[in-house]
Amino acid sequence: MENEKVSPIDRQDAYGKITGKAKYVDDLKFPGMLYVQTVRIPVPHARILHIDSSEALKLKGVVRVLTAKDVFGRNHLPNDKPVLAAEAVKCTGDGVALVVAETKSLALKAAKLVKVEYEELPAIFTPEEAFEPGAPILHGDSNCAITHKTVKGNIAEGFKEADVILEREYATQRAMHAAIEPDGAIVVPEADGISVYCPGKGPFNVKRAVAAACGLSENRVRLIQPAIGGAFGGKDCDINVIASRAAMAAMLTGRPCKMTWSREEVLLEGSKRHPFKLKYKIGAKKNGHITAIEINGLVDVGAYITKSKATIWRATVEATGPYNIENVSTTIVGAYTNNVYSDAVRGFGSPQVDFASESLMSELAKELGMDPLEIRRLNAYREGSITATSQELKSVNLIECLDKLEQVFPLHEKPAALQEGKVRGRGISCIFRGEANGAGVTTLDAAAVNIHIERDGSVTVLTGIAEMGQGGSNIVLQMVSKTLGVSIDHLKVSPLDTAYLPDSGATVGSRGTITSGNAAVVAAEDAKIRIAKVVAEAWSVASEELIFENNSIFTKNKEKQISFQDAITLCYTKLPGVFGYGWWSLPPVWWDFDKNCGDTYASFNYGACGAEVEIDLSSGKVEIIDLVAIHDVGRVLNEPEVKGQIAGGASMALGFTLTEEVVIQKGQVKTLNFDGYLLPTTLDFHNFRPMPLEPKQPGVNPLGVKGIGESSTATLAPAVINAIENALGVRIRKLPADLESVFAAIQESERLGSINDENQQIKDLRFSSLNSVNGSEEPERMLKGGETQ
Repeated sequence: MENEKVSPIDRQDAYGKITGKAKYVDDLKFPGMLYVQTVRIPVPHARILHIDSSEALKLKGVVRVLTAKDVFGRNHLPNDKPVLAAEAVKCTGDGVALVVAETKSLALKAAKLVKVEYEELPAIFTPEEAFEPGAPILHGDSNCAITHKTVKGNIAEGFKEADVILEREYATQRAMHAAIEPDGAIVVPEADGISVYCPGKGPFNVKRAVAAACGLSENRVRLIQPAIGGAFGGKDCDINVIASRAAMAAMLTGRPCKMTWSREEVLLEGSKRHPFKLKYKIGAKKNGHITAIEINGLVDVGAYITKSKATIWRATVEATGPYNIENVSTTIVGAYTNNVYSDAVRGFGSPQVDFASESLMSELAKELGMDPLEIRRLNAYREGSITATSQELKSVNLIECLDKLEQVFPLHEKPAALQEGKVRGRGISCIFRGEANGAGVTTLDAAAVNIHIERDGSVTVLTGIAEMGQGGSNIVLQMVSKTLGVSIDHLKVSPLDTAYLPDSGATVGSRGTITSGNAAVVAAEDAKIRIAKVVAEAWSVASEELIFENNSIFTKNKEKQISFQDAITLCYTKLPGVFGYGWWSLPPVWWDFDKNCGDTYASFNYGACGAEVEIDLSSGKVEIIDLVAIHDVGRVLNEPEVKGQIAGGASMALGFTLTEEVVIQKGQVKTLNFDGYLLPTTLDFHNFRPMPLEPKQPGVNPLGVKGIGESSTATLAPAVINAIENALGVRIRKLPADLESVFAAIQESERLGSINDENQQIKDLRFSSLNSVNGSEEPERMLKGGETQ
C-alpha cells in the first residue's frame, strides 16, 4: 500500500450539499422543541448584582429563564470559559442568563426584558495595559495567561558575529472564522441521558464539556454530528458553550432545546484569531548567513485562555521561519484582556509569525542587496537540520519547494506594460509547519476507523474524524476501497456518532488525513485478514496467496477466484459478522517546559509562495495578478482535494492579508456583520495556481502523507506584502494591508519621489517603511560598527 498509486474519487457528500438534502443542525426539528436565547450585558467587565426575569416570564410561551445558579455541574468549560457568568462578566459576549421559549422570536423578545443590575469594573483593552501597575487581575494572581520560550545557542555571541543587524516590528489583527454556518446545537432528553446534535469538530470534546457542565457521567451523553457548514478552526470552544447551554435547558424543561447563534452573536461572543505584536532582531553576515535571531511577542488572549496555550506554543516553535539558525531566543507572552476571547483559527499561530518572519527575510535580503530567493535557499532547513527547539528534522523538502517556485514563478522578469496609474510588484515567501497537535497538546494524536461489511458485500465505514468540508471522509473511503479491492460504490460513511466509535480527537492541526487515513488502512487490513482466513481455508491455500482486487479475491496464480460479495456470503456461514477495527497513532513527541526544547512535531510540511500584485495608485486597491502556492504534501492521495485545500487556505489568507478585521474598541465589538467584515469573493481571488509537491522524502508515516489544510493560510500574507513593497518601495508591517494602509503607502512613495513615470516601476527605497507597530516612527536599522541610519 505504501508506494501504490491511489486513484482519487469524487466527493461522496457532494450530492446532498448540491441538492440541499444534507441536514445541518438548523434543519433539524424535534417534537416539542424549545428555543434558547442568551442574555448579555453591554459592558466588558462588570460585577453582576441581580438578575430580574419577572417581566420576561410574563410573556406567554416563555418557559424558563436560567442563570448560573441553574448549572448542574461545573460552571466552566475546559480551561476557564463559563457556561454562564456567575459573579462577573469579563467581556461583552459573556452570557448571564438564558431564556427558554416556544419560538425563536419569542425567546429574542423575552431576552430583552430580562433586567440585569451590575456594577461596571475597570477593564483592560490591550495586552500592554494588562501589565501596567494597578491593572485589574482577571484570573488568578497575574494577567499573564501563558509564556512560551525557545532558546538555542548564544544570541549575544551570534549578534557579535553579524555584519548587519536589523530590528523590526510587525502586528497582525483580530480576525474570525467566517464559516457559512453559524454555530448551533440541539439537545434532546432521553430516558438514560441526553443526545446532542451539533457540528462540533471535536465531538468527544463537546461530549465531555456537556457532561461536566450538566453533572452527568460521560456515558449519559451521546453526540450525533449532522452536516457541518465549515469550521476553519471554529466549531470548537464556541460549540462547547452552546451545547452546554442547550443541554441545561433541555434537562430543566424535559424537552428538546435548540440554540443557534445569529451572525451578530458569532461576532459578539464567538472566538477570534489571536492578534500578535512581534519584535524581531536579526543578525547576518554580508553573504546572507544568519548568525542570530531574537523574537519577542505579545498576544491578546482575550478574557479566557481556551486554546491560547497551543496557539502560542506553536507560534513560538515556528517563529524563526524555516531557517537553520545557530543562535535563537524566542519569547511569546499571552495576556488576558477584557476583549472577546481568542482561539484557534485555521493555521492557529502560524500565519501571524510567518507574516513577520518572511517579511523580515525580504527586508534582510534588500538590506544586503541579495536575491530574496537566494537568501532563503542559503539559510533553509535541510535533511538533518536542527531546529530552535533542538529537534533533528526528517522529511525536509523546503529546497524542492523553492526550486519549483523558481521554475514556475517569474520573480525577476520585468512586468508587462501597464495602464497609466498602476504599478506591479512581486514577492515570495516560504514556511515550515508542524503537523497535527504536537507536543504542546497533551491529548493523544490518534484516530479510529471501524468498518462493518454487510451480507451483500456492501461496506459501512465509521470514522471519528469530523467531516467539515475538507474531504477527510473521502480519504478514508479511498483507503478502505484500495485495501479491500472494492469499488467505491460499495462503500458509505455513516454519520459520526460517539456511541459507536472511540475518541479520535478533534479535526485540528491538519491531522485528519494522517491519522484517519492510516487508521482506515489498519481497519481494512483487519477485515481483510478475517475474510482471507475463511476463503483460504475453503480453497486449502495460504492466506498470503490471496489478492483482493476489482471486487474479487483470487490466488496469485489466478487459478481460483471468487467475487467479493460471494466471499462475504461464505464468511457469514463461518462468522457472526465481518468487521475491521483500526486505530493509528502518530509517533510520540515530547517537550521539556523547563529547558524549552524537545521534538515538537512528528514531522513538518513545507511550502513556498509567489505573488504578483497590481496596485491602483488612485485608490490603493491591490489586485492579484499571479499567485503560485507550492506545498510539500507528502504522498498525494487525492489531487483535486489537495488542490482544493491549498486554494481554500490561500483564499482565507487573502482576506487576512488585505481586508478582514474584527474591530474592538474599549471592549466593544464594532464589527457585527459581514457588511463591516470584508471577505474576499471570487472576483478578488483568481489567477491562482495551486501546486502540490510530491517530494522525494514522503511523510514519516505508513501512508507517507502530510497534512495540508492549514499551510497555505501561512504563505500568502508575506508573499503579497513583499510584492506590495516591491511595487511601492514602502514596507507595510501591520495587517490587514487594506485600502487605507496601501493608499498611505502610495502617498509615502510619492513623497519620497519613488514612482518612475517613464516605465511605472518603483525605484529602490531601501530605508522607507510604514505602519511600524510603534506608530509612524521608522524602526531603526543598525549596522555593526556604524551609526544608526
